[in-house]
Amino acid sequence: MSEGPGYMSPEVMGCQFSIYPLRQDDIGPAIRAAIGAVHDEGCSVRVQNLSTLIAGNEDQVFAALRAAYRAAQRTGPAVMVATFAAGMPTDELVGEIQQALTG
Repeated sequence: MSEGPGYMSPEVMGCQFSIYPLRQDDIGPAIRAAIGAVHDEGCSVRVQNLSTLIAGNEDQVFAALRAAYRAAQRTGPAVMVATFAAGMPTDELVGEIQQALTG
């Protein structure tokens, strides 16, 4: 796969994931534990309102997701949803697209 304009190297794997704590009065501890576990695995982390974006090599990303899921489970039942991308768009390309939308 070749690297296109505005795309990161195909060796960089991106992942957007969300943790959904189940039957818990406070969802914060599970989410914070999951995000902390990802950070500890050495991936870059960007927390958003409804999901978290991480990037790293394939081994880092899968290890980080496993750690995140296990950390969230320690607080109680949880569901994780993840979407993966190889050669994901750079922050600059995303910024250009956003700027074009907002004028």
